[in-house]
Amino acid sequence: MSSTHRIEVVLLDMGGVLIPEAPGYEGAARDPELIARVEAFGIEDPSRFTRERARSVRQAYRDLKGSYTQPDVSRVFADQPPELAKLLLRAFRLQATRPPYGHSRSVVAELARTHRLGLVSNTVIPGDHHARALRRVGLLQHFECAVWSANFGRRKPDPTMIHHVLEQLGVPARRALMVGDKLHTDVLAAQRAGVRSVYLRKRGAPHQGPAQPDFTIQHLGALPKLVRDLS
Repeated sequence: MSSTHRIEVVLLDMGGVLIPEAPGYEGAARDPELIARVEAFGIEDPSRFTRERARSVRQAYRDLKGSYTQPDVSRVFADQPPELAKLLLRAFRLQATRPPYGHSRSVVAELARTHRLGLVSNTVIPGDHHARALRRVGLLQHFECAVWSANFGRRKPDPTMIHHVLEQLGVPARRALMVGDKLHTDVLAAQRAGVRSVYLRKRGAPHQGPAQPDFTIQHLGALPKLVRDLS
């Protein structure tokens, strides 16, 4: 392969690629300790209240989908006592925390031996929480640059996060590869950024979308060989 097209940096999405996607924040309503503490604020039906707030957080994110911007999650709780807002946000952060897939550590470690790595992820919960979680499980150390949309203010398919990471690493788009499990965000953002893309297509996921990937794999374990072939 021509040296001008060799891959130097691999950019990875987080949810659905390195860790499972969070199923939703409504699960917090099943925590009896949390519900008891919410009830102490005088909430008549604390389980229902918690579920409604969880849906409000998700809806605030969806409402800004067309602008590719991020909501201020704290504003969802602006009408509540500050201590109750902190309690719920902490509970929702826990819901967003998922252990990595069993193969994630070995794949990332293998990639990091030969390539520079960046993380580009759409999130509702701020990135400092995710950074701590990834550091605890031994993943974050392999990434030279990690960006979460909740902190950055823009989200995929806007290409700005990808541009930012490549600028931080000093690498041109033609030397980068974006890996994600969503055609309408990861692959489309890569296309808009001028970066080649790898679609991690899971069972039941669509074959086609608003952008077509340059490469498709069914398991993250296939990524190191693909990257070697491109390098």
